[in-house]
Amino acid sequence: MQRRILTAFVALTFLLVSASGCIGLLQGREYMEHLRGEVESETTTETTIVEHAFTNAEINVEWNEKFSVDSEVTRIGVYFKTEMAGEIIRELLPDFFDLREVTVEITDSNGNLKYNATHDTTKTAPYVLIEAEEDGKFVSGEWNINIIGTGGGIGTEQDNFLLSVDVARSCTIYPQDDVCVVD
Repeated sequence: MQRRILTAFVALTFLLVSASGCIGLLQGREYMEHLRGEVESETTTETTIVEHAFTNAEINVEWNEKFSVDSEVTRIGVYFKTEMAGEIIRELLPDFFDLREVTVEITDSNGNLKYNATHDTTKTAPYVLIEAEEDGKFVSGEWNINIIGTGGGIGTEQDNFLLSVDVARSCTIYPQDDVCVVD
């Protein structure tokens, strides 16, 4: 009788151990998934800044910058500000003052004009969002920023400008890495 109980106990133990292995793995996996946390979405912004203070008389100086746009870009914003020097320079160089201006053009990778502004006085333009295409996406590739400026400066009185282009991308943060990944 003891032998039958011992045999039944050993058989039942093997049966439970083998069955709990598969079930145990499933339960263990579910528990680890729960501990890992949730996948989150985040927006990262890369900013391209071009700024310059004119010294002496600078005529038609050019700046060319590039920034990348891909399918994950959700927003492109532009901020453009100019400060033209005070009356001291105006009195010293009256003919030059009529020439002062800064022109900004931003084109997509196909060469289509997306932003265009010219300032010939001290001016802060409102933050402008560049419109996406009809499908809600931006044209992928290298976009160009072209700036042509004429300005001057003497001592602390200097014409200057600031251009800032923000490119926002959506990305996924996986909790085990805690790094923003563009999918």
